[in-house]
Amino acid sequence: MNLSEKKAYVQANLQYLPEFEKKDFEFNFLCVLTRNSVGMESGHRAELKDVVAIVKGHPCLLDEGLKRDIYNHYAAYLKMLDYLKQHPEGYLDEEIIKDIHEVLVKGVIEGGVYRNVGISIKGSKYVPCDPIKVYHRMDKYIAQLNEMENNLDKVVYAHLQLSKIHPFLDANGRLCRLILNYMLISEGYLPVSIPVKRRNEYFATLELYKVEKTSVPFTNLLNDLLNKEYDRLIELIEPHVK
Repeated sequence: MNLSEKKAYVQANLQYLPEFEKKDFEFNFLCVLTRNSVGMESGHRAELKDVVAIVKGHPCLLDEGLKRDIYNHYAAYLKMLDYLKQHPEGYLDEEIIKDIHEVLVKGVIEGGVYRNVGISIKGSKYVPCDPIKVYHRMDKYIAQLNEMENNLDKVVYAHLQLSKIHPFLDANGRLCRLILNYMLISEGYLPVSIPVKRRNEYFATLELYKVEKTSVPFTNLLNDLLNKEYDRLIELIEPHVK
């Protein structure tokens, strides 16, 4: 099956998957996503069992800062899902982005406030815009996004362009990956988690977009991740399909 066929199969047959298996699948995904996304830029990878312990409120021996980042990401994903219930069509505005960012950095820095200093990205040739331009770039980003037709191109643009603007002082990567999933779910796709082991490949796709203005490498990566995520869910569903 190609991606469209897998998507259609899941939409038609997810009803046969027992609710407890569906909830286990979703919870496991969120814990894996949190582990990967928190570790993507920092390189601090928690064990999956530690992520589960933290989000369930159980004792854990990890560094307090890492525990906070893990819990904040988990909470920010749930916040994102709340917004999707309000805007299932995928409408996105700056307030939604700022609110999600605020949850991501709770207890670290003031969230939801655009940066007021210039920044650089380690290992990148691209230098994000001056802070004075962030407001205009975000206005333009939101306007263009909400004018686009609903498809995967819109999902890709939502992720890559926000990453290019880099509007906040910290947690831009985690935020952009949450917005990626916000748009994927709104388009009827499964959310994806980018594995830390593919971080170099992922960062290279971001660099190619920022420097050479091509979204093809990231689109290819996204398609691969989507296919793998659908394969995992279809494997669960198939034994229950009559």
